[in-house]
Amino acid sequence: MSIANTINTGIVSFKLMINGTDKSSSLSVKSMVINHEVNRIPYASIVLVDGDVSRGSFDLSSSEDFVPGSEIELLAGYANDVEPVFKGKVIRHSIKIRESVAVLVVECKHEAVKLTLGRKSKYYYESSDSDIIEEILSNAGINASVEGSTYVHPELIQYQTSDWDFLALRAQINGQLCFLEDQTVTVKKPDISADPAITLEYGLNLYDFDGEIDARNALKTITAYSWNSNNQEVSEKEAQELSEVQQGNLSNADLAAILGLDNYKLDHGGNLTEEELQEWADAKKVLHLLSYNRGRIKMQGSAIAKPGITVELKGLGTRFSGKAYITAVSHEITEGNWFSNLQYGLNPEWFSETFDVNPPAASGIVPAVSGLQIGKVTQIQDDPNAEERIMVKIPIINNAEEGIWARIALPDAGEERGILFRPEIDDEVIVGFINDDPNDAVILGGLHSSAKPAPLTASDDNYEKGIFTQSGIQLLFNDESKSVSIVTPGGRSVLINDDTEEVIIDDNGNSTITLNSDGIALSSSGDISINAQGDLNLEGQNITLKAQQELKAEGAAGAEFSTSAVAVLKGSLVQIN
Repeated sequence: MSIANTINTGIVSFKLMINGTDKSSSLSVKSMVINHEVNRIPYASIVLVDGDVSRGSFDLSSSEDFVPGSEIELLAGYANDVEPVFKGKVIRHSIKIRESVAVLVVECKHEAVKLTLGRKSKYYYESSDSDIIEEILSNAGINASVEGSTYVHPELIQYQTSDWDFLALRAQINGQLCFLEDQTVTVKKPDISADPAITLEYGLNLYDFDGEIDARNALKTITAYSWNSNNQEVSEKEAQELSEVQQGNLSNADLAAILGLDNYKLDHGGNLTEEELQEWADAKKVLHLLSYNRGRIKMQGSAIAKPGITVELKGLGTRFSGKAYITAVSHEITEGNWFSNLQYGLNPEWFSETFDVNPPAASGIVPAVSGLQIGKVTQIQDDPNAEERIMVKIPIINNAEEGIWARIALPDAGEERGILFRPEIDDEVIVGFINDDPNDAVILGGLHSSAKPAPLTASDDNYEKGIFTQSGIQLLFNDESKSVSIVTPGGRSVLINDDTEEVIIDDNGNSTITLNSDGIALSSSGDISINAQGDLNLEGQNITLKAQQELKAEGAAGAEFSTSAVAVLKGSLVQIN
């Protein structure tokens, strides 16, 4: 069925079904407004005459018909030939009195409104966006018709957002829109190729019209970029060529050439796959192809008018005549009249730019702190809660007071283990805040500056790295010599050097142990003592013992010197026993 250059002259009729029963004849309805829009929950506002000042009663308000939760179905048409235009539940119930005239206002929402309540967090594994959308709708007990998406996310996180916002965002990134009709949520790409369901002509059945062409929303090229950690390069994907709605005689390319933006960039600092980049760029193009020519139309009421159809516009000149894609419909029934207000085209902004999908900073319990802050350490010990915190002041908050207790982020931390380097008092540190809450501070690291210079001079080669304590103990790594050294303030050191192929232990020049390919060399300016609680065994090709003065060998329980060859014992005087 379609409307083509005709005006229905029949009497407007409607039915108001409450919990499956037609109550139209017993109600005095002043007006009904029904709104359907892509990516929005349909709603209806019904205004009824109610209230008896002489009895001080509101019979409709007091009845069970319009209590929140009642199921409402609205049908509208002409001469008792009515069709459904809304189905949902009573959500809000109010009475209003203006100049002694009282009314009952009943606001209804589609069943999917429950998806907008509460923020949720959830992990999804090995799921496509269409899988995720179907799961959300199924869990809510809502019928779903979801056009399939191809990319499978190894993992995807829903964080502190409503199911509806998350669902709409995942649909939009695939270039899809959400349509809600009757008890079904349909998620699909806009079908701009569909034949017009309605023909509207200026001077005949098109009552009001507001149309605009905005060259800022026409984009020549859209490219999505992200960092690829696999090849350490920036990945990019350009939006594919997509069909346009054939409205007017100015195309996307014509308008894009006016402002001369060659490429509209979508940047993501994370690691998106090429499939995700392509979906992102294509989705943005869908938005803009439906946004450079937008408008509103008022026509005689019709149940055919709904989001997702196309209409044929005539008599609007060369710029606006043609096919238009409908994205919102508002029905107004009042005083025996029914008008349908149609919106064609889309807002070029993302769903997340139009609606506040993110939770309030610091969960809204305190004014939030933004970004990272500079801190100065004021106390290290005596955390009153024994939570391993240190005290840090934020100078920009108050430079005169001691500050707040903050936890420390460490490379590794666990029960009785970890890598522990606490900052020193008066160190400059960088402070972050969990959930943007200024009362939940974490020290993320320390900062060098001209006032507190680094122990190593910076160089582009960046060969040297190390750990330096306040007393002067050093653990130094050198990638040029491929060496590691440990040095104390007293000059004692251990050096492991691949370049010279040696290990040197040095007691500030007093004693050294050198290990290299030649062997092991021990040198001392004093004595060398070797003591073993067990046996001491020396074995080698040749063993030479040489004393500058006297050589003694003693065995408390015995002594034996033997050889399978010649034994030589020499001396200026040899005494045996």
